[in-house]
Amino acid sequence: MKELILKWKQYKYRFVPWLIVNFKNRSIQSNTELDSSFVATEKLQADLYTFLCGLHKHFEKLQPKTEEHKHIAGLDFMKEFSGFTVERSASIVPNCGQGVKVTSGTVQPGCITSLYPGLIYEPYEHIFFQSLGNQFILRCADGLLIDGNDKGLSKSLYKSCRGRDSFWPLPACDDSWLNLHNACPLNVGQYVNNHNKQYPANVAYQELDISTDFPAHLRQYLPNNYYSSVIHSPNGTNRSLRVVALVSLQTIHCNEEMFSSYFTVVR
Repeated sequence: MKELILKWKQYKYRFVPWLIVNFKNRSIQSNTELDSSFVATEKLQADLYTFLCGLHKHFEKLQPKTEEHKHIAGLDFMKEFSGFTVERSASIVPNCGQGVKVTSGTVQPGCITSLYPGLIYEPYEHIFFQSLGNQFILRCADGLLIDGNDKGLSKSLYKSCRGRDSFWPLPACDDSWLNLHNACPLNVGQYVNNHNKQYPANVAYQELDISTDFPAHLRQYLPNNYYSSVIHSPNGTNRSLRVVALVSLQTIHCNEEMFSSYFTVVR
């Protein structure tokens, strides 16, 4: 029974019906600790752009032949560029399955440690069936939902929408995060576990809107795409791509696991 209660406490923050009922209790953090670590959106967007530019050039130079080689090449670039690497690993929290930890180097405060991958749903779009048994759904401050599940129906829908929106020879988005060997090393944010009393949050979610003029050859490394094929938002303007970054709140050392608050989104 204790294990069931623990699993529910972890799962409820990603269960859409529960989120809808309790969304009124969710607020954008404004405490002193988070304010002091908040990074301007423009800087994060510039940092992400620079990282992806370097990653693209790195892949062009090496021309890795397999998914595993591309995965290793991506981690090598991340260590050289950022000074650290992050990877999926067994969580130190009992019964929590996978987590994300720093596997080399040291993360300084204010760094993009990872991105939250998945298919993006508008608030009015149906996602009930995808949410059943799904602990990888993140709700943004404006109601957008990101389904970061890499299995089952969620995986099939993501791959389908990627194929629909791709323009040969460039894909619309990255789908390597659906497999063990992700090409872009940032695309592991869905496995960052919720904080608890023993392990406080050391990263926070921060929403970024990527403009429509973002280079297509770099967008192929971003792990997000829309469920809807509509290219315009309801207010008539071009729809930007929502990306959620997990930004470090403090120094995170090698072999330490990253923890966030599922009920914290900074905009």
